[in-house]
Amino acid sequence: MTETFQKRYLIFLRLPQDLQKAMFDIKTVNVIETISQENNLSNDQHHWASHTVGVILLSEVNIVDFVKTLQEKCQLDESSARQLARDINQTIFLPVKQSLKKIHQISEWPREDESAIPTIPKPNEPRIEGNIVDLKQE
Repeated sequence: MTETFQKRYLIFLRLPQDLQKAMFDIKTVNVIETISQENNLSNDQHHWASHTVGVILLSEVNIVDFVKTLQEKCQLDESSARQLARDINQTIFLPVKQSLKKIHQISEWPREDESAIPTIPKPNEPRIEGNIVDLKQE
């Protein structure tokens, strides 16, 4: 048994029951397969999407980094990674949301939020930086 496998097994044993079930439920496997087909993923991308789900369930990767991790591992553009994340989130993560929040130590479920997109101030419009309004005109 490799050290990584042993480490992951010990983490798995400490997971809440619903997360343990989600990791090895045939339904999870089937859902990832269906989502991979719907998102036109290659075999390699399917492997990395499945792997990413596993490491999030084990809390090796924080759920707030889900889209970024899918984008990197599956080599997807941001839009495709977001869609893949939405599909996985809806069918796999939301049913175990409370346990995921607990193991990832987050109080709020990550959401796609328009406020996360940086806004560029219009010319001659005051900018807010931190909690200070910059009234200088450029």
